[in-house]
Amino acid sequence: MGNMKGKTLVFMLLFAVAIVGFLAYNNTRQPALEEGAPGEDPLAYEGTVKIGAQTVNESIVLAWMGKLLVESHTSLDVDINTEFAASSVLHQAMAGRELDIYPSWTGTQLTGIMRYEGPNLPSEETFKMVKEGFEKTFKMTWAAPIGFNNTYVMAIPRAKAEELGLKKASDLKGHSETWKLGSDENFDTRPDGYPGWTEAYGIEFGDVLPMQYSIMYRAIAGGEVDAIVAYSTDSRIKKLDLALLEDDKSFFPDYSAAFVVRMDTLENYPALLSVLEKLSGQIDEVTMSELNGRFDDGEEPEDIAKDFLTQAGLI
Repeated sequence: MGNMKGKTLVFMLLFAVAIVGFLAYNNTRQPALEEGAPGEDPLAYEGTVKIGAQTVNESIVLAWMGKLLVESHTSLDVDINTEFAASSVLHQAMAGRELDIYPSWTGTQLTGIMRYEGPNLPSEETFKMVKEGFEKTFKMTWAAPIGFNNTYVMAIPRAKAEELGLKKASDLKGHSETWKLGSDENFDTRPDGYPGWTEAYGIEFGDVLPMQYSIMYRAIAGGEVDAIVAYSTDSRIKKLDLALLEDDKSFFPDYSAAFVVRMDTLENYPALLSVLEKLSGQIDEVTMSELNGRFDDGEEPEDIAKDFLTQAGLI
């Protein structure tokens, strides 16, 4: 009888140890499940996510990269719409649950959507501010930056720059007052655009002509405008032999590219963020300019995106 009690006691102790071990194991695994890491199978996801893009080369190429990454690493279907005219329209569509993901630039949303009017911030602080602001106000978050900064830059034909000795934006004073400036459709009204630029530099153009981004380059090539506000990763800067004027007042903020994602979409598909972040830190300014050039030369954005992701080993 005493022997039976001893065996029973040993069994109960072993059982208790097993229960404690199981609970400890389960607790250590739970955070991973929430992060969409080990324990969750993205290939078992069901549903459709929608990715949007502006009608500009870079936004379209990045949106296609997002689509191909999601399709390659999850079982989700992906719809893509690349017909949004401006970042504000994209944001409205996302807020209205018409989209789940879109590529954007930190400076664009910090000064545009968030109405930030303070001094320029380093790239890390800019990203932190816009990420925290979007999470708190819009229930959207940002994936880690893709790697390049596509900021604004004043550009004029190189021959004109050399003739007039223009090397920095401040040199425009005394010339721009009779010039026409071509810009994208938002620059003339955004606080990080023309209104703020004229205040910072004390310089004005004779006329500012907002237009579709692609038309802007045709306008300066045809002499319809004297200067344009270019994007620093645009391949047409090199093709049209444009001179870039130094932003000597450091007016333009950081425009690091990254994917914006609805937080409720991540609640349904937790691994989605890590899938998009496979692209983080993978593209620098030179590479993005080359990819944009392929788009401008008529190559299909899906082919450009697939080629890059395949060569980078991301799909």
